[in-house]
Amino acid sequence: MNKKIIISLGAAALLASSLVAFFPECDMQGKNNFACKKEKMMQGRGFQRGPGIAKMFMQLDLSDAQKIQIKTIIGNHINSMPSPKDAFTENSFDKKAFVSLVRERIDGKIEFKAQMIEKVYAVLNTSQKKEFKSILDTKKNKRMQMMGF
Repeated sequence: MNKKIIISLGAAALLASSLVAFFPECDMQGKNNFACKKEKMMQGRGFQRGPGIAKMFMQLDLSDAQKIQIKTIIGNHINSMPSPKDAFTENSFDKKAFVSLVRERIDGKIEFKAQMIEKVYAVLNTSQKKEFKSILDTKKNKRMQMMGF
């Protein structure tokens, strides 16, 4: 009987230590399980902070003035996009306005992004433009290698 209790306690301890090893950042920081899952999900490819192209621009050797200009351009770009939140008021919801805002946002997304890239690209000097092109080529080559081409 004592042998069964000791074996079951050992198995429980082994299982608990395996879970701690599998999720070390969650258990060590005292976060609850939901926060850990959300944090891991946010680290995925679809949840990059800011537009992906903006990250590539920031990899360049930019001056402080250029960084400020680029951040301003990106901020203006984000604020100029139509927001479906405008269809809500304190005590009503306008379904037609929501649908039209979402459609406008979807349809204009490519155009908005192209305008933003054009404005940011104009801020760069010629050496930075060459470096940006090499970053794009490197990214393309990595993607092709991952796909096996």
